[in-house]
Amino acid sequence: MNAQELKKNIGAKIKHFRRQKGLSQDKLAEIVNIEMKSLSRIESGHNYPQCENLVAIAHALGIAPWQLYFCDEKKDLKQMGDEIKRIMCSNEATIPALYQFLKLQKY
Repeated sequence: MNAQELKKNIGAKIKHFRRQKGLSQDKLAEIVNIEMKSLSRIESGHNYPQCENLVAIAHALGIAPWQLYFCDEKKDLKQMGDEIKRIMCSNEATIPALYQFLKLQKY
């Protein structure tokens, strides 16, 4: 993935989670204290959010910042769980890494 694709991907995820939360661009921009035009450019993939803004946007959307990079919002929880089980069964070496990740998250 190149930088332009990353910007578009993050922008699309922000837009998805914003809509899921029922927020307008105006309202989200107000919450995170940025201009609506800046948020629009981020969502359209023209601009990459500054680190502080990315964290503020994620917080306002009720998600962790990493979800803007790695979350597959098209899958429901059952599909995600089934995929995790499939991965763990096919490659037991993934279990320690997953365990450590979950411990860090204080599930």
